[in-house]
Amino acid sequence: MKVKYMRPVDGFVGKLAKMVYYVDKITGAPLARAYVKPTMGENHYSMAERSSNIGRFYHSISQGYLTDLQNYSDRFNIMVLGHGTRVNSNSLLIKMLYSLKREVPSVNLVTITPQYAIDSGLPITTVRQAVEAGIIPIVPRYEELMNGIL
Repeated sequence: MKVKYMRPVDGFVGKLAKMVYYVDKITGAPLARAYVKPTMGENHYSMAERSSNIGRFYHSISQGYLTDLQNYSDRFNIMVLGHGTRVNSNSLLIKMLYSLKREVPSVNLVTITPQYAIDSGLPITTVRQAVEAGIIPIVPRYEELMNGIL
């Protein structure tokens, strides 16, 4: 539904009175639609379980490993400067775990722990191993990132 404002407004966006107001990115026309709350399905709950476990995983790894993740992400951001992609240590860990899931389908992201990664010999016990296994891209001086996950 097209929206007409009484006074000219450049970019009124958001929710108000069970309506969502937004501006079309191509034409610049202000639009509105009824707000529809999505119904929660099985995929929503499984994604929530994976996300919460990855958060626990992040908070249980060693400080040295976190430093290595941050150093890697800084080097990666410099390497892809101007491409619009920026990662931090948390988003890097998420990308790394999902890449690991693609490489090793038996990995369950709902139950994975750092100790399980060590016991199973998964190639993420150091950031250097993850790079050498092709889980994450090569960055300059990745050989220095040798701190263990625990």
